[in-house]
Amino acid sequence: MPIELKAHTDAGARLVAIAEELSGQFAGRAAKHDRDGTYPFEAIDALRAAGYFAAPIPIELGGLGVSSAHDLVVASSRLARGDASVAIGVNMHLVAVLNMVRRHQVALASGAERRARAFGASLEQIVRDGVVLAAAISERGQDLTRPGTVATRIGSGWRIDGQKMFCTMSPAATDLYATVTYADRDGIDRYAYAMVPTDAPGVVVHDDWDALGMRASGSNSVSFEGVELPESGVRGGFRAGDPLPYMERNLHSGLFHAAASLGIAESADAIAREGLARRINGDARPRMQVADNAVELAAARAVLPRAADLIDGHRAANPASDGSADELRALFAESQAAKAFVNQTASSIVDRALALWAEPATATATRSPARTATSRPARSCTRSAPTVSMTTSPASPSARTPTSTDPRCRAPLHPTRRRLSPRAHFARRCRGSRPVSPLSRRPRKESLLA
Repeated sequence: MPIELKAHTDAGARLVAIAEELSGQFAGRAAKHDRDGTYPFEAIDALRAAGYFAAPIPIELGGLGVSSAHDLVVASSRLARGDASVAIGVNMHLVAVLNMVRRHQVALASGAERRARAFGASLEQIVRDGVVLAAAISERGQDLTRPGTVATRIGSGWRIDGQKMFCTMSPAATDLYATVTYADRDGIDRYAYAMVPTDAPGVVVHDDWDALGMRASGSNSVSFEGVELPESGVRGGFRAGDPLPYMERNLHSGLFHAAASLGIAESADAIAREGLARRINGDARPRMQVADNAVELAAARAVLPRAADLIDGHRAANPASDGSADELRALFAESQAAKAFVNQTASSIVDRALALWAEPATATATRSPARTATSRPARSCTRSAPTVSMTTSPASPSARTPTSTDPRCRAPLHPTRRRLSPRAHFARRCRGSRPVSPLSRRPRKESLLA
């Protein structure tokens, strides 16, 4: 295993150790849950028992005291190595709790005692009651700063109406952390958060999630049908349409997504290396793929912690405020860029890992006696691993036309194959079964891998 990401703080190191231990337990059941479409409730119980859901909460309020976004992201990547479906659900919970911890810190530093007490009480409740939050934020065709779900004042409380999608971990959640729009006393629309118990009348969790590879994430859609909440059920908020408060509250959310992707990529690379070690041969292509994965893993491991460190540094430098608008825009851009880069890189790493793990193709050929003595051994298509055979062409019974059982490789190989140079043969193999003409060869000075 190449050099791994490490936590910066002692509390973070303890959380990473917990994540590594739990990841090993989850890995043995992940495939079965995905195959059967069942939810891993036992994983949620284990995380709750370990105090993982209270990781960002200060020690004095009963949590583990891991307030560093960097350390939380590193732990999440470890958890995703065993079961990414579980990890992304936990990530949604941690994003919400870390936001609450940040609001509590700002209130304390700015002297807003009443606000600090309110957030402190909510954080203590999460620890005391074993609260598990599922984020109910995504909506169809939504404007991120103007939720379509509406909170309406009724008497001394609220009524919530709307529909959310991708509510990850909803089967195990005790509460839904929902974004809503409400009109303040001046009639101005505001963006706010509603804490909705999953067992409240009018909450409908639809069993409509069936994504291959992530079935166990429980990312169902949820309907709020006249759900009534007390006055304290809707809190916080900023003017709808204002992007800056939204950016500040979601600075780190993209990094948690990226952490899950990194964990998947690390696990896939380790499995592929193990499989490759059992069948090393003289082919350079597998070694090149391993090297490409090593390069991209190193890049992902550099980009992700850098963005997290920037957020931690910004918040340390601005304990009593959100910082300037320019700083928030720049940090949000860095975070989203890191998310996009790591997600794309992880996809490439997994694709190569799958190719490396697949058994090499077996190529067989039936040739005429006149050609057998002088022909080279048949070679496999290393890109998609189809079985290549020599069949008789109906137009010319004496001619042999290479064909493939892979529908992506239907085109016959170029009839001048025997006149191609070894470099051209190798180039064709790297590109699959696409015909290669001697006239289309690259100049000798140009690398085949360019």
